[in-house]
Amino acid sequence: MRLRLPDGTAVEGRAIDLASDSVAVDADEVVAAIRADGRADAPGAVRIDCSSPGPGHDRLGRVPVSDPAPSRGWLLAAVGRSRGRRAPVADDLDRLEAKLAEHRDRAAGESNADDPERVDTSAAALRQARHRVAAAGEDESRLRERVATLRGRVNAHRDAGDDEATAAARQELVEAATELSEVETERVAAEQRLSALEQASRAERDRRDARLKLEDAVENRRRDARAYFAAELGAEFEAALRDLASLPAAATPAVDSPPVPPAPESDPVARSLAAVRLADLSAPVVLSCGRFSDAEAAADWLGAPVVRCSPSD
Repeated sequence: MRLRLPDGTAVEGRAIDLASDSVAVDADEVVAAIRADGRADAPGAVRIDCSSPGPGHDRLGRVPVSDPAPSRGWLLAAVGRSRGRRAPVADDLDRLEAKLAEHRDRAAGESNADDPERVDTSAAALRQARHRVAAAGEDESRLRERVATLRGRVNAHRDAGDDEATAAARQELVEAATELSEVETERVAAEQRLSALEQASRAERDRRDARLKLEDAVENRRRDARAYFAAELGAEFEAALRDLASLPAAATPAVDSPPVPPAPESDPVARSLAAVRLADLSAPVVLSCGRFSDAEAAADWLGAPVVRCSPSD
């Protein structure tokens, strides 16, 4: 590989050491350059010509890895992918992940707040719609009683032969009946609006339930895949950890390393290094841990090209 530093200096080799104080390049810059596949060529940027990152490099291309507490299964699943191996549940997992992605894309499109046709199915909107139906119903009942009362009053005045009072009562009856008709229309509209909101809310709830079931199914398949690789590669992993622990003292110390390293099985950096050793990685691995004395020692033990940066742990 060939790495060009921001000052234009070029370095070549299978093991490149940038851990000296004079090189102000951190691991993130190198990882970004590797994954940019030569596209990051801005002035002052790190550029690296190397093999393209293959499967597994997304998890194992840097140590410490992105997960602060990588599990054995998580690491060994990445090792398996780097070797081109697939778990028995891989096809089912691919199918479920694709279906979940479709759900999420559709949900993202439907939740666009700027969409003028988007229906607000929030609890507040439903509560307000129910309140409108109840209020319109109360007004309708009140007006029905008034219309009935006025109708009786009109009949009473007419039976009594009081034409003037009959005319006045009839006028009130017409006004009350008109108002009742308007309120009935409002009540029907409010009920239709509430029905539409409740239907949209049920549909949204059904979609959410379906998405949650898919997420559970995806996580279960991922767990199955991790368990498969942990069983298939566990022995090799344990051997790599033992080998790492047995490295000569001259190869393990670093200025910024803890004075007493934790046991390899409980040390996330040791577990990550063991996984990298098992993986088939052609793109460089970026180390920002103080486990090896130099980049050459790291590349030799890991069996992969290495860019060593200043330790961060």
